[in-house]
Amino acid sequence: VGPIFYLTARGTTRTAAENALAILRDTEPELHLRSVTLTAKDKICLCETRECTPEACPYANGYYARIKGALWDMLDVPCLTAETLQEYAERHTVCPFELGLDSSLWSDVIIGDYNYLFDPVVHLVRFFESAGDYIFLVDEAHNLPGRAREMHSAALTKTSFYEAKKLLGKGKSSLKNALTKVNDVFIEWRHRAEEETAARDGRFGKTFFLKERSEEFDHLLNRLCEPLEAWLDDHREPDETHTALLQLYFDVRAWLRVADTFDDHFVLQITASGNEVRAAQLCLDPSAFLADSFALGRAAVLFSATLAPASYYKDLCGVPEARAVALRSPFPAGNQGLFCIGNVSTRYKDRDASLAIVAESLATMVRARCGNYLAFFPSYAYMEQAYAQFKEHCPEINCIKQENAMDEQQKAAFLAQFVPGPSQPLLGFAVMGGVFGEGVDLTGDRLIGVGIVGPGLPQVGPRQEQLRDYFEQTRGSGFDYAYRYPGMNKVLQAAGRVIRTPQDKGVVLLIDNRFAMPDYRRLMPPHWSHLKMIYDTEKLERELWRFWEE
Repeated sequence: VGPIFYLTARGTTRTAAENALAILRDTEPELHLRSVTLTAKDKICLCETRECTPEACPYANGYYARIKGALWDMLDVPCLTAETLQEYAERHTVCPFELGLDSSLWSDVIIGDYNYLFDPVVHLVRFFESAGDYIFLVDEAHNLPGRAREMHSAALTKTSFYEAKKLLGKGKSSLKNALTKVNDVFIEWRHRAEEETAARDGRFGKTFFLKERSEEFDHLLNRLCEPLEAWLDDHREPDETHTALLQLYFDVRAWLRVADTFDDHFVLQITASGNEVRAAQLCLDPSAFLADSFALGRAAVLFSATLAPASYYKDLCGVPEARAVALRSPFPAGNQGLFCIGNVSTRYKDRDASLAIVAESLATMVRARCGNYLAFFPSYAYMEQAYAQFKEHCPEINCIKQENAMDEQQKAAFLAQFVPGPSQPLLGFAVMGGVFGEGVDLTGDRLIGVGIVGPGLPQVGPRQEQLRDYFEQTRGSGFDYAYRYPGMNKVLQAAGRVIRTPQDKGVVLLIDNRFAMPDYRRLMPPHWSHLKMIYDTEKLERELWRFWEE
């Protein structure tokens, strides 16, 4: 059997894999397990300028003359983490990213992002040129369909071609002529988007979809590549023009790669906004691509705490014949209080009317016991509304909220406020499916409750409606595949932030009457069978008091 690939959706879960291997080494030392964790180039790079050329980077210059010494030096190191690779790369003046890739050839376990297997551009060619005796362990597999859709989609904008032409300056050239022809297609699409929007309600903006690839557009892009390659070959100075045209070249190549696979699993979306026009080839169903990737190995195990319903994930992950195994929760059921506020609707049309009871329910949860809490919402807009309402009516409760596009330092600062044994209550407002909705371990009393507002359905929009139509036609379950199943997955992930160890104790408060409906109840795990329906604040106070007393 070849190496084991432990594939993850985010960096935080790679640490869990490293910890598990450390336990295996301690308990089964005769295994002599060697592992390497592959990290994205921009995160592990040691070069200050981030320019990956021998001329600009001392770690790339002469790499192959020094790599053997670095590998030899690491022979007795069983666990090559990102930090370890950087340490040896610094010592031997070699690229830490390439060092990790070369080390993988001598490793028993390779830990890395999904894209090392599933992405058609950056997958590990050194392993996956053909099938082998590999074992694939896919962590947080509920994320795989969404990530795979992204890997097999591509987008281009009118502005990138127009700006590229401007950067080339005055005068005629075959490259400028080719750029003009592509730009003209975008202008035609903008007119069509405006015409089609005028003919319907336009609630989704100026956008339209095509079920087939644009042969004319793809032909023009192919014609563009030759003069673009020639220009890049003649102009190697890394100035503004070179950087823009090189990125355009990569984007065009990515588009053409997707265009070659375009079939009835795709749609072409054209969106106009002002002078900008965006074209996107959207992969609706990645299951065939994932099946091809899994066929490169001998066996695969896909796992997550939230793979319900199993039939949905087996279908979209390209493993329809896989055996599904559901394990019982390892935590005592009595450690989690589970309540549902059944007298409120948080549907989009009801949101303004729901704010008061949402704020009251969250305040009741927080006042029942001093501690740290999180409240999850389906969108930033709704979260902002609820945050303002809560601050106005409950000024005595300390509140913080997730901001859009937080960097790593801001995320860490947010979580740092969830301290053990707080003297005052804290309520954090966050978005379901966001950075705080999964992969966050606030153990002990750093978090003792979450409120989940609504079943997390994705916002209705043109793309989601395309998914709904596609899966209605192909599976007969359009709403489930496009909205209900992804939404409830976010709910279960958010709820999973509370109980992280057998000693943890806390509450989950579901706020929406849809949680009482059979189509949503059937997606809840068996250890949620003690869910209590609540229809007034007084009963919620009593139930929370009883839970914490017991």
